[in-house]
Amino acid sequence: MNDILWTVGLTIGVYVGFYYLQDRFKISLLNPLLLTSTFIVIFLCVTNINYDTYQEGTKMISFFIGPATVSLALPLYEKLPILKKHWKTIISVLIVGVIVHALTIAGIVFILHTTDEMIATMIPKSVTTPIAMAVSESLGGIKNLTVVIVVLTGVLGILIAPPIFKLFKITSPIARGLSLGAASHAVGTTKAIEYGDLDASVATLSLIITGLLTVIAAPLIYQLLTWIV
Repeated sequence: MNDILWTVGLTIGVYVGFYYLQDRFKISLLNPLLLTSTFIVIFLCVTNINYDTYQEGTKMISFFIGPATVSLALPLYEKLPILKKHWKTIISVLIVGVIVHALTIAGIVFILHTTDEMIATMIPKSVTTPIAMAVSESLGGIKNLTVVIVVLTGVLGILIAPPIFKLFKITSPIARGLSLGAASHAVGTTKAIEYGDLDASVATLSLIITGLLTVIAAPLIYQLLTWIV
C-alpha cells in the first residue's frame, strides 16, 4: 500500500506540475509526458529505488491503458462527419504515412543491423502509447523501451512541425491535423489544438486510424524487416 501511495502520488504530482508549466509558457519542450518520464528515471537512479518497486506501485495507472485504448472509439464516432467528408484524403494520406514509417524503420534497421527484439520495439513508434505497448509486446519487443521511443517521436514531431508548416506555407487544417496525428500521435494532437478545433479533430482521427492501420500492418512490417536484417 505504501508503494502505491508514493509512486502514484509522485507520478501524478510531477505530471500535473509539468502540465501547468507547459500550459503557462506554451513551450513545446516542456512536454509533461517527456519531462515526467525523465524526472522519474533520474529520481529512481538518485534514490537507488528498484524500477520493479516503482512499476508495482503504479500498476493502477497502467491498468487504465486498456480502457484508454477502447475509449478512442468515442472520438472516432464523434468525428465521423469529418471522416465521411474527407475520407479519401484522410485514408490515402494515412496509408502513405504508415508506409513511410515502415521505410524509416527499415532505414534504421539497415544502418544499425539491429536485433529482431529492437525491430519489434521500434515498429509502433508513431502510434499512441496504449496501442504501441500492445503491438510491441505482441511482436516480442521491449514495451517499456517502446514507450520511451513513442514519447521521443512525439516530442520531435511537434518541434519540427511548426517550422515545416511555415517553410512550405501549409495552412490547411486538414493537412496540419493529419501530419501531426500520424507522425506524433497524442502529443501531436495536443499541438494541433493550438492551431484550431478542425486541426485537433483531424489529428484525433489521424492518430486513431494510424493506430488501427499499424496494428493491422505491424506483423507484416515485422516479418519484412527481420528478413532484411
